[in-house]
Amino acid sequence: MKDLIAVDLGASSGRVILGRFEQGKLSLTEYHRFSNGVVNDEDNQLCWDLDSLLTEIKAGIEKVQSDGIVVDCMGIDTWGVDFALLDKHGNTLGKTVSYRDNRTNTIFDDVVSKLGKDTIYQTIGIQFLPFNTIYQLAAVVKSQPEWLSDVSRLLLIPDYLGFKLTGVPHCEYTNASTTQLLNCQTYDWDKNLLESIGVSASWFLKPSLPNQIIGRYYPDEQEPIPLASIASHDTASAIVALPQGGEECAYISSGTWSLMGIESDEAITHEVAQRFNITNEGGAERRFRVLKNIMGLWLIQNVQKELGDYSFPQLVELAQASEPFRSLINPDDICFLSPESMIQTIQGYCANNAQPVPTTPGELARCVFESLAFQYKKVWVELNELRHGRLQKIQIIGGGSQNEFLNQLCADACECEVSAGPVEASALGNLCGQLIALNEINNVKQARQIVRDSFPMKTYTPVALNSVAFGEHWNRFMSLI
Repeated sequence: MKDLIAVDLGASSGRVILGRFEQGKLSLTEYHRFSNGVVNDEDNQLCWDLDSLLTEIKAGIEKVQSDGIVVDCMGIDTWGVDFALLDKHGNTLGKTVSYRDNRTNTIFDDVVSKLGKDTIYQTIGIQFLPFNTIYQLAAVVKSQPEWLSDVSRLLLIPDYLGFKLTGVPHCEYTNASTTQLLNCQTYDWDKNLLESIGVSASWFLKPSLPNQIIGRYYPDEQEPIPLASIASHDTASAIVALPQGGEECAYISSGTWSLMGIESDEAITHEVAQRFNITNEGGAERRFRVLKNIMGLWLIQNVQKELGDYSFPQLVELAQASEPFRSLINPDDICFLSPESMIQTIQGYCANNAQPVPTTPGELARCVFESLAFQYKKVWVELNELRHGRLQKIQIIGGGSQNEFLNQLCADACECEVSAGPVEASALGNLCGQLIALNEINNVKQARQIVRDSFPMKTYTPVALNSVAFGEHWNRFMSLI
């Protein structure tokens, strides 16, 4: 038996989860849940409160150990692209600005035009998103040039949190790959790109593959806990726990973001992939996660927060009862990235595109869910082109896999079988990475078998739709894109 702690941090919440591996199966117990989110600093930038996150992580570990549990290992996974800059004493320079801040709005086009889109994509293979680390660093160089001589190290968020717990600086490959600065052929930092944005290569540690023990955390008056560097990008961890894989299967890691893609042994950076703005993020065992970032449940999370009086299950029920395909949005439009009011932004978008304005909670929720399903279909078509039409099914994992209405919409829109589960995919992949690091299991293939044996899945089959009416709605959606 092994008792393991998965620290699983998302953009809206964090959890400290105890995983117990016994007789070939994993079981989970959530010990500590806490909120996460951006806060405005004195310069009106959207920042992460990393000190608060560290306090919550330590509190969760203490809860586990106070039950007399001897923890065999722990691992940390978080979102990607964001980072902390450290001076030679290990202190942070400035606040840790969130990818949702607008500081890169005027930087993105400058960087891309200077370097050339083809050069960047064929070298790095990452989807062009204005908040990627490369543009954030270019913004730092422009707005805080006085910091440059003081920076000793750049650590991405999970590596930074691990450093604060153990004192060991580290750079984990899967999260490093989200920066748009990691060469997809050499698996190392691209010095030409770093030089072009005015950043020193000396800030960066060489990326290391996941699933290895890198240090120890020493809680007060408790046994030390080995820290494993697992696939620390939360989606990379989730894909470790993917129950189904292979050439015929696509996946959606559904949460605040929906990450939809396929696995590949090689980066796919040809002209078609670039035209589709496909990303090639790193995965465990040096596989590539060939995927698209879709805005995801961030949209409905914000609608629910503004409405206040409705739970997510209630919004799903109201959406089901509302008129189908009344209003549609492009969920990936930049206006939805960090709006002051998500409801008003959705309503304004519909009005500006000559559509009925959703006003009731059900209309708003239905608009979000149907738009997401259509975006899944768009990416499904693109991924199928990359796979030469071989894709036949979709596996939905993560918290969003609990949304049965959206799962069925996905099956209907994509006209394929959809399997849903497990819910806690990121935490499970985190735990499986620890088991590999401890030599309890051998590889990702074995990890996926453990997940299949430990957790149920539900299957959705597509419902035949009125092809004429559906085609009209699909064309209307594509006109928005």
